Amino acid sequence: MKFKKLNILLATAVAALGLVTLSACGNNNSTGENIITMKGDTINVGDFYSEAKTFPSMPATSLLQNLTMSKMFEKDFGDKVSDKDVQAKFDDTKKQMGEQFAAALQQQGFTEKSYKSYVRLQLLQEYAIEKKITDTQFTDANLKAAWADFHPEVEAIVVPETTKDAATKAVKAAKSDAAKFEKDNASNKQKFDSTSTTIPKEVQTAAFKLKNGEVSDVIESTNASTGATSYYVVKMIKTSDKGSDMNKYKDKLKDVIKAEKLADTTYVAGVIGEYLKEHNVTVKEEAFSTIFSQFTSSSSSK
Repeated sequence: MKFKKLNILLATAVAALGLVTLSACGNNNSTGENIITMKGDTINVGDFYSEAKTFPSMPATSLLQNLTMSKMFEKDFGDKVSDKDVQAKFDDTKKQMGEQFAAALQQQGFTEKSYKSYVRLQLLQEYAIEKKITDTQFTDANLKAAWADFHPEVEAIVVPETTKDAATKAVKAAKSDAAKFEKDNASNKQKFDSTSTTIPKEVQTAAFKLKNGEVSDVIESTNASTGATSYYVVKMIKTSDKGSDMNKYKDKLKDVIKAEKLADTTYVAGVIGEYLKEHNVTVKEEAFSTIFSQFTSSSSSK
């Protein structure tokens, strides 16, 4: 899963109370005083200050949330995430960011060592959530719902354009000289199915209606993040029919369900809430009494 797709939910979930809050607690409590208790473990003031030294730019609430999640998930799944996994994710992010990586770490208050700790927590959280999905969400009802909207792999030429006029010209070119159009756009030939994250849904919907050799009208697609509109033309090379055997595509359907659940912030929060309940996590310090409320008030049963 790409780093930017799944930022740690708990690190951005609530407004920061600030280190001053814990400082006030520390005036009355020793560093051994518990802030949070859970099955077989605790988080005390000393633990908090140690974490704050490692992540000096992180708000107090996020520090406590991350400490709690780390203890829970290390206990449950610590053997499922290796140092090699962490290094691979670290290297991938470093490669993606290139020369900006060091500056980005510094800006966020990370060293390479502390960032690897953060990456480990990400991977543990991903594993915990995906395990819950695997254990509870691959039901017949969910598989059938995913099957209803599933389309197997097709091969098509997908031409992106920045203006509607350019896309209109591409449609005319495709219809007037099919061989030349295919030759000129050979680099735009690709295979995809309905689980694709690189082909916009509007383009998929239009493409899956085409027969072999047919060309679409101009397809408009708006990027939800940027608001920018792009235009596409699709020529179907080889379509496919899913038939009636759902079991043939069961692994693909599970991927669909998993992707939908991971993108559902309410579901993810509910899963975290379940883990908090399973570990009997209790906040002892009143100033932080609501830091897990968004997780414990959500449901993952849907």
